[in-house]
Amino acid sequence: MKHPIARTSNGTAVYVDLIHSQAAVLIGRQPRLLDLVKKIIAQTAADAPIVRIESNMGRAIGYNFVVKTSAVDTVLYAQLVRDVTYTRFVKNGKPITTKYLSLILRRDDRSDYELHELWLGRLRPARPGSDGETAASRTYWADHAFVLDSQPVQPRTITKVCPY
Repeated sequence: MKHPIARTSNGTAVYVDLIHSQAAVLIGRQPRLLDLVKKIIAQTAADAPIVRIESNMGRAIGYNFVVKTSAVDTVLYAQLVRDVTYTRFVKNGKPITTKYLSLILRRDDRSDYELHELWLGRLRPARPGSDGETAASRTYWADHAFVLDSQPVQPRTITKVCPY
């Protein structure tokens, strides 16, 4: 289900798929974020196939669940339910208050943008092994991880050995 959100400052329509997109998960949990997304999009001129945006909202807006890790942290890897890419997790980590909201827009075949991803916190590279992996992915994720909370993981994929 495509839900229109806003138009960029240069007039391009932006929508979100409220059923299948990664952004839909966070919007479902925190629908108020959609108002912040609308403001960010309205201030952004977009013309690239993929647009990565990091916006400082000027006040605390929630918690960032991706934290820096150290050698003393207990780290594990697992695939989330309905995901083939391994995610790095840290046990006993604490999420950090953030004032940043990051989003990724992808141009569709009609030249509109879909809000593909949305998260609280600063921009970060895609996870290693994912479609969006970059040269910075492995370096970044070598010392950052998601705080292990209530994410639905595939139990048979849990490992302490780095899969990438």
